[in-house]
This record gives sequence, C-alpha cells and structure tokens, in this order.
Amino acid sequence: MKIILSLKSMKNNWFVILGVIGILGIIGSVFVFKSSASKDSVNIEGCTPYNVDISKTDEENSVKISWKSKDDCSGYILYGKEIKGLDMVGIDLKNEVLSKEHEIILNNLVSTKTYYFTIISNGVSYGKEGLPLQFSITSL
Repeated sequence: MKIILSLKSMKNNWFVILGVIGILGIIGSVFVFKSSASKDSVNIEGCTPYNVDISKTDEENSVKISWKSKDDCSGYILYGKEIKGLDMVGIDLKNEVLSKEHEIILNNLVSTKTYYFTIISNGVSYGKEGLPLQFSITSL
C-alpha cells in the first residue's frame, strides 16, 4: 500500500513540476518578447513614411527632405515658419507621382529660421506624435 501511495505522489509531483515549468516557459517567453521590443518601434506598412532624412543641398539656403514608403504612394510636404501655419507646399519633382522613394528640395529658406513640416503620403498627414517635424538650416 505504501508503494502505491508513493507512486501516486510521484506521479502527482511530476504533473505539478511539468505545470510549473510550462507556466515559467510561457512567462519567460512573454518577458523576452516584451523586453526585446522597443516601445518606440513601429511596424511600417503601406504609405507610412520611414527613413526620413533632412539635409543641406549644395545650393545656399536649400534643404532636401527625403523619405521612403513600402508601397508606391503620392507624397508632398506642407511646411511653414509657424507650427500652426504650414502654408507652403513642397512637391517631389524628381520621382514619379506614385513612388516608394520621395525627395523634395526647398529653396530660398532663411538660414536662421526654424521651419515646421508634415509629410502628406497618400492623403494622410505624418509628423511626430501628432505634431509637425522641424528643422533649421543652421542645425543641419
């Protein structure tokens, strides 16, 4: 009788041990997944702009703004000298109307002024956390 009870206890202990290992495995995989993903990472799809680059050109007081998209999309920027006054338009003269690569040259800028812009990709406005991006020639 004692031997039978010991076997039953061992059998129950194995189920408990396997259950604990299984739970720890699930918790461990969730923890690894959460810790390996950056809170700032974004899954880029469709016409969402990525690899946005702002750089000076060879011409004085000119800036090139470029970005990519996963799909062929239309793209332009709205920009201005006030964060709430994006009253100028920059269009991509280099690439086709629908493209995965976009490049806009802004000329005749004031070198000491801060400019604000949003990228319009397939009719959707993109900035940073709902606000326009910004640059000044002196900061580039």
